[in-house]
Amino acid sequence: MSKRHQTTITRDRRALLVGHFSTVGDVEVLRQTERRLQALGIAYDVTPYTDARQSVDSSWLNRFTLDPARYSHLFVICGPFTPAMAVQHDSIFDRFKHCVHIGVNLTMVEPLSTFNPFEVLLERDSDRTVRADLSFREAPSRVPVVGLCLTGFQREYGDRHRGALAEEKLRRLIEASGVAVIEMDTSVPAATNRFGLSNAAQFESLCGRLDVMLTTRLHGMVLALKNGIPTIAIDPVAGGDKVTSQARKLGWHTVFEPDQVGDTDLQAALEWCLSEAARADARLVRDRAIASLDGFDEEFAAALQIPPNPQLRDNLIPEVGRVQALRKRFKMWKRRRRAQGGGNLRV
Repeated sequence: MSKRHQTTITRDRRALLVGHFSTVGDVEVLRQTERRLQALGIAYDVTPYTDARQSVDSSWLNRFTLDPARYSHLFVICGPFTPAMAVQHDSIFDRFKHCVHIGVNLTMVEPLSTFNPFEVLLERDSDRTVRADLSFREAPSRVPVVGLCLTGFQREYGDRHRGALAEEKLRRLIEASGVAVIEMDTSVPAATNRFGLSNAAQFESLCGRLDVMLTTRLHGMVLALKNGIPTIAIDPVAGGDKVTSQARKLGWHTVFEPDQVGDTDLQAALEWCLSEAARADARLVRDRAIASLDGFDEEFAAALQIPPNPQLRDNLIPEVGRVQALRKRFKMWKRRRRAQGGGNLRV
């Protein structure tokens, strides 16, 4: 053995667990490996291939700080494995060459006859066998699922708009509570929707599967409650506007002003919204709202019997605004003509 690779190996067995650990599936397979070693009474440490993954788990060690002499076994866990990867991660595969190498849940890209650096290979798939992925053995864990439905900037409210502050507080709540989040958007058509939803059926189908909706949108709140889903709403307008007004009408109380609500208030609201009592209240709100609209059809029909009164609109559009509107419509007409192959237009 060359001086470069010469290592005094510890008598005690200690394993080093390495891998990408870049997906939740990778981490689940790592947990399976850890449990097997714990059951066998073998000490171990974990290090990811790259520094970027160190933040996933505070107990993981930096590969450059490890003393190779402490380890007797190297477990290479999950993902594809190729000759190029061994070269790329030479800080591991060169320095720990003396260890017994065991591959766990790997996809071996090359034929084993040409590349297999492992004393023991418990692969996921290779040219000799295929196993079910080890993440199947990890018991599923569950956390609440919340929707996040946000407004953009609403210019009609001017300097009263607090959408950015409301979003910041809701995102902080999500991070602190550890819930799973599905971001949602009420905009149509799909080309303008940030998450590809194209109609009410798609939006409400997601709503119906949530535990809680977090929103700054009126329709984020309304459509969630319509589906019996408890909602935390932050009115994005200082002093309260349509979101607050609608919540009061509905009798739904977890609605807040962005300048006044604190993290503790939102955490308490989330805990309540996750209760069966909150879900029952949301269903009651839905039923009351539907009942309150019973007379709408008659009002709608009566509206069709009213004669016109154009004088109500005599000063609706000032002269300056009228000229600007005409110019805007003319420009839109020219763009449509060009798009339709109308060629160059001269006016």
